[in-house]
Amino acid sequence: MTGCHHNQHGFTLIELILVIVLLGILGTVTIGILLQPIQAFQDQSRRASLVAEADRILTRMTREVRMALPNSVRITTSGSDQFLEFIPTQGGGRYRAQADLSDINNPVGESLNFTSSVTRFDVLGGVLGHINPGDYLVIFNANVDPDSSANAYRGDNRTRLQTGSSQSQLIFEAIEFPFPSLNAQRFDLIPATGPVTYACRNNQLIRYTGYGFQVQQPTGLNNGQLMASRLQRCEFSYLPGDHIRNGLVTLRLSISEADETVELLYQAQVMNTP
Repeated sequence: MTGCHHNQHGFTLIELILVIVLLGILGTVTIGILLQPIQAFQDQSRRASLVAEADRILTRMTREVRMALPNSVRITTSGSDQFLEFIPTQGGGRYRAQADLSDINNPVGESLNFTSSVTRFDVLGGVLGHINPGDYLVIFNANVDPDSSANAYRGDNRTRLQTGSSQSQLIFEAIEFPFPSLNAQRFDLIPATGPVTYACRNNQLIRYTGYGFQVQQPTGLNNGQLMASRLQRCEFSYLPGDHIRNGLVTLRLSISEADETVELLYQAQVMNTP
């Protein structure tokens, strides 16, 4: 009987190691190829989120600054911190400068007198915005100089609205306004919360309000609303213009997350004609 011989073939240890190494290389390359679009999507999502956050904040700031009382914007720096302050408005209109003299013997209307203390005047065409007792009325705000008149921070052209104010007539605490408006007998209404400050401090943007009117721009404010963190850059600048040309506020914000940074720059015009 002839014996049967079977040839047996296998893998040597070296061959196994080579296979494992090759599979590892292929796996690494494959994973890298698969991870690239995933990483790109994550980077794009993070970038879009940062842009949306910066845009939301700057859009709000721009909207508020555009509604600022004429000549109320001021910027100061304290150490590494920077502060942008302005007085927001929530309405306004035109005051009656002269009584209706259709009947010379019977003048009609409560006009605004600038030579004595007054407590009321008629509104021409109604008030644009809200009328709330306790809010402020301002006429002819010309500057932020603490030593000058016509300064709402100082308060010589600012008074509180009283109960009874309406669309046709405003009633307020007695005041002698220093100057009439240069812009079609204009008056402005300010919320009772008063000025607003945006502060860049400690890589954060913080909004403050309700601290009252202060002749000197305040920097030691507390209990603000955190608007943004992770800031790499936060800058304000202001070109005041004049009573003919609008002022221009520039807002620059740079936000970072991981190794991603976005920077946006917005500008807002401020009408400074009082």
